[in-house]
Amino acid sequence: MKTQARLLSLALLTLAAACSSKGDDKEDAGTVAVVDVCNSREEALTLDECELKPGETLERFLAKEGAQREGDQDWYRIVLPANTTARTLLNLNGVYVASSTAVQLSLTVLETLPDGKEAALAKKDDKHGQGAPKPVDMVLPLRADLAGKTLLVLVQDSPDVVSQPKFDARSPYRLTARITENPDTNEPNDAMAAATPVALTSAGGVLTGTATGYLATDNDVDRFTFDVPQGKVLYVGLTAPDQGAVPNWRLSYQLLRPGFLTKEEKEDEDQVRPGVRPGVLATARKVKEAKYGGKWMLVVRGYRGISDRDTASGDIQQAYQVDLRVLDEADAQDSRVVDGVVVGNDKVADALARGLTAPAQDLATTIPAGATTTFTGRLGYIGDEDWYEVKLPASGVPTRLHYHLVPKSEGGRFPPLPDVPDRQVLVFTLVSKGANIEAWRTACLSDNAECPKGYGENPDIAPLVQDYCRRTDLPAPMCLHSLREEVSENPRFVNLSNFRGVIPVPVFAGERRYLFNVQDNGVGWADDKDYDLVVTWREEDADEVGRYSGGVEQVVTKAMASTTAFPAPPDTAEYSVSGRLSHGYGRLRSGDDRVNGRGVRGPMDYDAVPSDVDSYLLTLPSVPAPEDRAWLVQWEVAKTPDGGTAHGLALDLTFCDGDAAADGGVTPDAGIENCAVVRAGSRNQGLTLGYRSDALRAWHTPAGASASSLQPLYTLEERPNSTVVTLAPYACGCLEGRFVRGGKMRVDVSAAERNSYEQVNYTLRTGYGDYPQSYTRDGGVTTQCPGPADAGTPDPDGGVPPPPSGGCVFTRQP
Repeated sequence: MKTQARLLSLALLTLAAACSSKGDDKEDAGTVAVVDVCNSREEALTLDECELKPGETLERFLAKEGAQREGDQDWYRIVLPANTTARTLLNLNGVYVASSTAVQLSLTVLETLPDGKEAALAKKDDKHGQGAPKPVDMVLPLRADLAGKTLLVLVQDSPDVVSQPKFDARSPYRLTARITENPDTNEPNDAMAAATPVALTSAGGVLTGTATGYLATDNDVDRFTFDVPQGKVLYVGLTAPDQGAVPNWRLSYQLLRPGFLTKEEKEDEDQVRPGVRPGVLATARKVKEAKYGGKWMLVVRGYRGISDRDTASGDIQQAYQVDLRVLDEADAQDSRVVDGVVVGNDKVADALARGLTAPAQDLATTIPAGATTTFTGRLGYIGDEDWYEVKLPASGVPTRLHYHLVPKSEGGRFPPLPDVPDRQVLVFTLVSKGANIEAWRTACLSDNAECPKGYGENPDIAPLVQDYCRRTDLPAPMCLHSLREEVSENPRFVNLSNFRGVIPVPVFAGERRYLFNVQDNGVGWADDKDYDLVVTWREEDADEVGRYSGGVEQVVTKAMASTTAFPAPPDTAEYSVSGRLSHGYGRLRSGDDRVNGRGVRGPMDYDAVPSDVDSYLLTLPSVPAPEDRAWLVQWEVAKTPDGGTAHGLALDLTFCDGDAAADGGVTPDAGIENCAVVRAGSRNQGLTLGYRSDALRAWHTPAGASASSLQPLYTLEERPNSTVVTLAPYACGCLEGRFVRGGKMRVDVSAAERNSYEQVNYTLRTGYGDYPQSYTRDGGVTTQCPGPADAGTPDPDGGVPPPPSGGCVFTRQP
C-alpha cells in the first residue's frame, strides 16, 4: 500500500475509534481493522510517517493487524538539529487521553552507536495498573556530538507479566517531541567540581546572594557553593514560585559542610511535602566550629524517595530561587565570653546566671530591682537553645516565682523558617538529695517533696518528666516544674499567650536555683527575633503564709453549722472560709479542654503543682438517727480589676465512714486521724464538686430517666464584683448518715479553668440542714429528695429496731 493511502486509512480508523466504545481493563480486542505502521527500526529510519517532528503530535494505536493484536512495538525517528549542544533538551511526551486502557505505555529513546547497535538514552513507563493512565513525560539533556544525528523512539506496552503484553485497538496514544534550550543558565552544574559559585555581597551588615535554576531534566541535580566563616549564621531559602500547578518534581535540598569534595557531610536536608505549592524550604545554621568555616555547598534536586529509588521528572517550566544570607550572631547571650572563650548559653552548664536578693510584696505593683530580672534572647538558628539560671537566697516562708515570655519585633533578618513553630519554655531544679547520683535520680523520680509530680490530668507527660530525671547527659537529675508549649494553630493562644506561669517556692535553707530553657521543640524552626523572659520573685499571700507552721501548710479546722436556709448557706463568718489560690495553671474539668487547652493552659502545658490547694477540716455534728442531713454548698470568687474571671474552684471531698474501722492512725494524704477514708464514689471516681452548666444526672436520678428530665447540678450568678456558684436543689446535696457518724470531712479547694494569674480572693460557704429537701421539676412539680425509709416499730421484746434504709447516697455516681 502506498504511504498516502495508508495514512488516509489510519486517519479514518482513528476517527472511527474515537466514536467507538472503550474496552475492558484487561485488554481491548477492538471493533475495527487497525493499520499498523512503523514496526521496525528500518521503517522508522525510512518511512515519512515514522518521523516524529518537533512540535507535531502523532496519534497511533498500539495493536497489531490481524488476529494477534498484542506485542506491538512502534518505532519512530527524531532528527536532531545541527545546532544541538550540551544545553539542548529533548522533551518527549506520550499519553493516552482515554480514561482507561489496558496498555501501560513505555517510551525508550535510543541512539545509534558507531558499531551500528542502539543504546538507550532514557526509558520511562506508566505503571498505572487498574487506575487511569498517566502521561509519560521525559526531558533529556543532549550532547554536542549528537548534532544533526537521528535518535530512535520505541513505543510499547510495559506489562506486569512480561509474556503477556496488552494492546488497545480502540484508543490511540498521542506522542509529541519538543526540542528546546535548557532554561537553566547555570548548567552544567551537576558534578561536584562543576558547582556554580554564588557571590555574596554586603547589604545592611548582611552578606547576601541569590541564584535561579531549573530542574529541567529527569533526576537533574544543581550544585552551588559559597563561603561561610566560623561564628556566622547561615540562612538558606529555597522557593519554587506558584505557577498554578504542582511541579513535576518535589523540591528538595542538601546542605553540605566544607570538605565535600573528599567526604559528603550533611548539615541539613529537607523536601517539600507531596502536592504542596508553592514549594518553600529554608534552614538557618550556625557555624560554631573552626573546621566548618569555609566553602559550603547547596545541592538542589527533585526528591527521589527513600534511597533515591524514584525518578524525579524534569520540568522546563518551573524555576526555583535560592536566597543566601550570612549573618552575625545577634543574640548577646550566644556571644558571651568566659575566660576568653565564647561559651554562649546553648547548654545547661553554660546557663546565664543571675541572682535575686529578696521577694517583692505579695500584691506590690512596683517591683524592686532585687526581686525581678529580664533575660533577652532569640532563637536565631535551628538547634538554638537558651539556658538561664535564677538564684534565690534562703527563705523561711513560702514564696512564689512568676515567669512570662514575651515575643518582640526586634530582629527578623530572615523570614521565619517554614516548619511549624513549636517553641517551649521549661523550668527545672537540679536534684541532689542523697549520697550519689543514683540516689539523686531515685529522689527525682519518687520523692514528691523533692520533685513534685502533677500529671494526674495529663498522664502522657509522665515519660518526659521521668526522662529528665534519668538522663545521663545532664549535670544532675532535673526536676521539671513547669512547661509551656506553643500551640500555633489554636486561636486561643496567639502570640504565646500561655507562656507564663507561677511556681510555688517552698521554705528552704541555703541557695535555691531555678533553670529556664527556651527552645523550639521541633528543632526545625527559628525566627531570629528577640524575646524577653521576665522572672519575678514574690512573697506568698498572707493567707498562705498564715497556714504554715513548722515548714508545713496546716489544715484549717472549722465546725459545720446548721441552718434553715436553702439552697445557699448564710453569708456570715459562721458558715464561711476564705483564701487565695496563688499559683499553678489550675485544673481543667472537661476532657475536651484538656485536649484543646483553655484559659492560660495549652493542651501540652505542664505544672508539677497544678494548683495551690487550701485544705479545710470540717467537723460534723452529733445528731440523732436518721443522721442524713442536707448539705448546702456555695462558693464565690472575686473578679479581676478589669471585670474578668481569674479562675473557678474545684472541691475535692474526703469523708470519714463512721461505720467502717479506721486504720488507727493517719491515712496517707488524708490528713485526718482515725478516719476510714472515703474519697471515691460508687464508680471509683473522685468525689469532686466543680461548676458545669449542662444538664446532668444526679445521684438520685433513676436509671431510665429521659434526657429532658435532667437539670444542671449548679447555678451560677454573675455579680458586679464576683462570680457565685451554688449547689442546686436538684443535686440533692446531702451528708450520708455514715459520714455524719464519722464526725468529720475534708475539703481541698483548688483553682479550675484558670484564665488569669491575677490574685483574687474566694469564699467557700457550707452548712447543714434538715433532710430531705425538695426541688422543682420541669412543669413546676415539687419533688422531694429520696428520704430514709421508715424503720418500723420496736420489737415487742424490747429489742433494738434496724436502722433506717435508703435516704442520702451522695456518693452514688450515675
